Amino acid sequence: MLGHIGYDNSNETGRPSPSVWRDCPHTILNDLSQGIYIFNDFLAVEPAAAATVATNLGPNLSFVGDTDTVISQLAGQVGGYVDLETDADDNDGGSIISEPFGKIVRNSGNKLWFETIVQLGDVTGDQGFFVGLVEEAGASHDVVADNAAALIGESLVGFASFTADPNALAAVYKKDAGTLVTVASDVTNSVALELADRASLVNDTDVKLGIRFNGRTDLEFYVNGVKVATQEVDATVDQSKNLCAILALKTGAGAAESFASGWVKAASLLG
Repeated sequence: MLGHIGYDNSNETGRPSPSVWRDCPHTILNDLSQGIYIFNDFLAVEPAAAATVATNLGPNLSFVGDTDTVISQLAGQVGGYVDLETDADDNDGGSIISEPFGKIVRNSGNKLWFETIVQLGDVTGDQGFFVGLVEEAGASHDVVADNAAALIGESLVGFASFTADPNALAAVYKKDAGTLVTVASDVTNSVALELADRASLVNDTDVKLGIRFNGRTDLEFYVNGVKVATQEVDATVDQSKNLCAILALKTGAGAAESFASGWVKAASLLG
């Protein structure tokens, strides 16, 4: 029987958050064919050249990027930690993506969970960054649009920053090519966080970003294990598309940019 955690707080920075994962059956989803559970801590990733065709990163994740975007192990970290870096060409990008693993459907009873730990190499850079969920058609290195000022016209849910304010992440979602909806701005400075924990993004500094759908009406956004925003799943949220996990970066102007991740975890119940 799963334990119950009825609160959210900042647990150990490097580990998945109990507040996000409290009711997830984890590997039982796969073992009993109840859904899909993905966890990749990048322990087995070998340095890879850039690939416009997806390159396997180990369990359930791939890397895809422009010609000169590369991915490698990040030095000086305990455990697996991958570093994705673009070159200095305008509009170069790269993504870490999963295969489709679930949907968000109101009152379906099919819960969904996602969380990752990331750090940006240059929080003042001319870049766009997105972490979260995207429909299968948008699961590419171009989920951030050219010039790094917007996201592509596909359904998605997650956290985004753009070239105009690269050290501030917003909780966002979009349905098809509609308007991007901001659920909460500058979430790492949210009033939901303890005062001492509020800060804009800092170079090479970990932040955990999580999403949880309760299977009924609530889509929740988490920063370092603390719920910072909730969005009702209504007609403005795409409930028809299969969703992939994605971590994506794109340069705006001609400068090399990077992000790193220590793990990605995603799961869903499938009715």
